[in-house]
Amino acid sequence: MGRISGAGGGVSFSHSLALLLTSEGCGGGSSEPSSLHDTHKQSKNARNMNPTNRLWLRGVPMTANILRIGVLWLGLCGSALAEDDLPDRVERWMESVVLLVTGPGWCSGVVIDDQGTVATAYHCVASGLRSEVHTESGDRFMGRTIAARPRDDIALIRVPGLAGRAQPLSLREDSPRRGETVYGLGHPFAPYADRTDAMKGMLTWSVTRGIVSNVGPRLLQTDAALNPGNSGGPVVDDEGRIVGITSRKLSGDNVAFLSTAKNLQALVDSGQKPSPIGGTLGLGVSLVMPQDEAAAGLGIGLSTTIRDRLVLGGELFLNGATEADAAYVGEVWSPMWMLSGGVRQTLGRGHFHSAIELGAGLVGSQTLSRGDYLEGERRWTMAVERGTEPAAYARFSFGGAGVRMVVLPTRPSALGGASYLVALDIGLPPLATY
Repeated sequence: MGRISGAGGGVSFSHSLALLLTSEGCGGGSSEPSSLHDTHKQSKNARNMNPTNRLWLRGVPMTANILRIGVLWLGLCGSALAEDDLPDRVERWMESVVLLVTGPGWCSGVVIDDQGTVATAYHCVASGLRSEVHTESGDRFMGRTIAARPRDDIALIRVPGLAGRAQPLSLREDSPRRGETVYGLGHPFAPYADRTDAMKGMLTWSVTRGIVSNVGPRLLQTDAALNPGNSGGPVVDDEGRIVGITSRKLSGDNVAFLSTAKNLQALVDSGQKPSPIGGTLGLGVSLVMPQDEAAAGLGIGLSTTIRDRLVLGGELFLNGATEADAAYVGEVWSPMWMLSGGVRQTLGRGHFHSAIELGAGLVGSQTLSRGDYLEGERRWTMAVERGTEPAAYARFSFGGAGVRMVVLPTRPSALGGASYLVALDIGLPPLATY
């Protein structure tokens, strides 16, 4: 700690504090001794004070001593008093925070200028370039992605309806240091908000506090409790300046990463337009039910959705068709793989997000056919035929599940008409964005 200079030398912080109030801390109290024992104690403290400090006290008028001690008292209590306005600051910061709903995804964002520009994480808008923007006051606007840097997981959304309506937060120019206190603002687990009466007013527009755990060239690490739904939201310092945008977290507790304010400023300066080719890469599981019940099984697929419009995918089918099934019924057809491409039309957002998808592709299949019966070996001969056939499909999805009908027009069915299969598709969280 520093020293406060005065006539005849200096006084240490500890000695000045002893002079302030012998038995009382910040908050006041009497400076008069409360008993003979206290008087003796104060006299002893004065005798133990080094000569320099006793000279300092004698050489300076009592009024000056009181002023200097008052300065020390304010310094001690100032940090405690500064905490008193934190709730007011948080309320002001929250006026700049918005909720983004893009397709089925819920994310956070923050207004950064008077033109209604919202900063968020790129992975929040990668699936589509238009987002529904909610304010804490209940207003809803539509926004369009105008700039993006997938490498830094940063995007900008222009929301004309917010122009002049929300107080923007400023960007911090210098990098924070390890140990600095930061505050995460956003909407953790937003889809669960208001689902029950008990949850009313919870989750959305929440604040959490932590420290900067580490500082890297592209990312900041923090131990603030940031969860799904906080993505894209601001993390600010004590002055409300944005130090980073919530990007990702590890599976462990309190290990989250932010794209830095410098990354955001670089995007604002460059105005880098989002690429028309971009979206999400995902994994899905399907319960596949062909016409031949014996060939029912599972499908494991990898697909990419480009801007929530074009869908490209590949799928492998694992089925239980065996030679025994073919020996019993005569012939069993089973799909082995599928490559497809289609177009998607989305309907609704958030809780009510659904989509209709139409497309075509190729299906690789295997047919097991029963042949002659070998009396000596007491078994049927089997013919295995593999082929590739064109297919058309239609899918309706709601949330993370969908029903798909695949028709193979060139393969006649034993029951008449074309062969088909039905699949119940279950989507998993996206693996990556690009």
